[in-house]
Amino acid sequence: MDEKSDSLSASGPCRRWRSSPWAGVLVAVILVAAVAAALAPFNAIYYEAWIYNDPQTNEELHDNEMIDFFMAHTSGFFWGQFIALFTGAFLASHVRGMRRALLAAVPAGLLLAAVDFAVAWSSSAGVRRRLAWWTENHPGFLPADLFSDDRFHHVLAAGLAAFPLAAIAGVGLGTLIAPLLRAPAAVVATLTVVSTMLYGACAGVIGWIIATADGESAVLFAFLALLPPAAVTPSAVRTAVGDHGDAFTTTLLISAVAWASLMVIAGWLVHRRRK
Repeated sequence: MDEKSDSLSASGPCRRWRSSPWAGVLVAVILVAAVAAALAPFNAIYYEAWIYNDPQTNEELHDNEMIDFFMAHTSGFFWGQFIALFTGAFLASHVRGMRRALLAAVPAGLLLAAVDFAVAWSSSAGVRRRLAWWTENHPGFLPADLFSDDRFHHVLAAGLAAFPLAAIAGVGLGTLIAPLLRAPAAVVATLTVVSTMLYGACAGVIGWIIATADGESAVLFAFLALLPPAAVTPSAVRTAVGDHGDAFTTTLLISAVAWASLMVIAGWLVHRRRK
């Protein structure tokens, strides 16, 4: 009897933890860290891999180092928004009341943002060593301290702010699709993965096209407004080379705020109608 009661008492906290909404947040944290770490090596050679594979002129070498620096230190900012979005939807289905879900989504989004940047930073040591070499051997070729550069601060702030905004939008999304979230876990997981990959592939390709395109037509900004995560790459790339990057960073923020507001309002209206 004593062993059985001890076993039951020990399993109680474990059962409560597994049913806690913060267990889902912990899974999201692990996913964000894994994605940021996996993408960092590719972002560290982003210029050569995705823009031009043989930089030789001073301008090309300059753009190479600047873009790689910006991209490496924002690794995971694109896919991390999707994870934050579904974290918010998870909280909406596991926290009673939309207001409480929103209050939980903000710190959850901030936590995901902090973890992503911490992993991106620790995975980008090679890029910083390259930057130090250029600064030491070619003074004036690159900014002496990019970490004090206002442009880098703007991109970083906008990218990190997108995490809690995506989590807030996720609460609205979770409220809208609440009946669907009651389906078997395997069905929900499959739909989540498929929709994320399709939407993410579309947004990623559009972001890459805009990042490498010349100019900034209204059509480009319209695409970014409709696909919020797509603005991450052009924001980093275009800011790194001084090609109207602030416009893309502002678009990223405005789009994230607008979508979060729309999703929350729509979720609130649907939730009120169900009542």
